[in-house]
Amino acid sequence: MEITYNRFIRKPLYNSQHYFIYGEEIILRDELISLIKQYFKNKEFHNVVTLGITSFDNLIDEVTNLCAGSLFQEKSLIHIKHSEGKMPDAIKKLLEMGIFRNNSSVMLIVESSVSKLNKSTKFYKDIQDVFCILSCNKLDTNEEKLWLKRKLDFFDRDALRKFGANIHNNLNGNLIGQRNEARILSLLYKNNQEQLSNEVSVDLNFDIFEFEDSLVKKDFNKIDQIIITLKKNNAQPPPPIIWIISKVITACYAIKTASSSSVNFSKLGIWSNKKSYYMNMSNSLRVEDIIDLQERIIVLDQSVKGAINLNAWDYLETTIMFLKDNLLLTD
Repeated sequence: MEITYNRFIRKPLYNSQHYFIYGEEIILRDELISLIKQYFKNKEFHNVVTLGITSFDNLIDEVTNLCAGSLFQEKSLIHIKHSEGKMPDAIKKLLEMGIFRNNSSVMLIVESSVSKLNKSTKFYKDIQDVFCILSCNKLDTNEEKLWLKRKLDFFDRDALRKFGANIHNNLNGNLIGQRNEARILSLLYKNNQEQLSNEVSVDLNFDIFEFEDSLVKKDFNKIDQIIITLKKNNAQPPPPIIWIISKVITACYAIKTASSSSVNFSKLGIWSNKKSYYMNMSNSLRVEDIIDLQERIIVLDQSVKGAINLNAWDYLETTIMFLKDNLLLTD
């Protein structure tokens, strides 16, 4: 049986003890593997072993030993991970041998980055008899929007519309980038969801990503206008403002301290159309000034949460002024 990612997410099927998960979208593969592992851990498959990350040379021997150990009632969940290139012969041979079959104490997940499987081959027919096959290839536009919506399910409808549209429009087709943006938002607001919902839907009368653009483009006149508007309706700086400043400064530090060839802009949550602005801004700051800004952001966040007694708006404005002054010194 072969099932698509979307079908499995809608209605997970755990009627098989072995799963073959393939496709080019690593994010989707990771999601399904996490669900399956959690299900079988609840079924007492506590011995989780991952094989094949660096080499497949001893794969068959390692699986054989694990299967032998399971005879003593130790349930093993074996995750075989193939990350690049064609399907290794060792995996094909292992699946043909079937040493794990008829062993109720061994559960197998085979993960492969191959984008297609030839359904007419003997290999496919062999695994189809034993494995539940799950495909994780590119989502179409509507599927991708639904996927992102699930990642942002902590937002109310108005906030979801604002953040979701911006993330999808700028990272269309890049699930890794979209997931990173969603994780940042989730981590920042997991303890402040009610506050976030109220502030984003009622008081944030501007595009949050416009504030990011203003920062990286060094448009301090626009930044001042946004802050003046927000102060009229908010006793304290809204959390999205702090998140954006933190994101920009953290990205500048990563760019500043990495070699140009090793900067992963997607992991930093930087959209392709903003790379040059981030590069320029990081080049305009000294490392010690970036560190000072990071410390200021921590203080600002604590003040908004009530952990430090100070005027958060004043501190935000002095932080922006500190940034502006140090950019001018190095430009």
